[in-house]
Amino acid sequence: MAQISSKKRREIKQQVSLWLDMGWPRWRINNACLETFDGDPEFVDGLIREIRHELGNSQDLERRDFLAQQLTRLEALAVKAQEDGNLAVALGAFKEMHALTGLRTGGFP
Repeated sequence: MAQISSKKRREIKQQVSLWLDMGWPRWRINNACLETFDGDPEFVDGLIREIRHELGNSQDLERRDFLAQQLTRLEALAVKAQEDGNLAVALGAFKEMHALTGLRTGGFP
């Protein structure tokens, strides 16, 4: 594809992102870009990789934030349950925390 302006690149990237959100496969996006923007398949593949990389990074952050929130809530629940003498609830909270962090992989070897 010939040299394109940053505005045109953003426009194409936004459209490709929309098609990805719609679940279109790569070959269909490439065909649509060829028809719509006279887009080079290698350029479009680069945009798809870039979009997926950005999406993956944002999901990793959201997952980490969610995990931190859940662990904080479970820890507060476990502490409160221990203070109230409800050891079954405290044990359940600790087991759930271990499961979320991957520390519990099943039974004993």
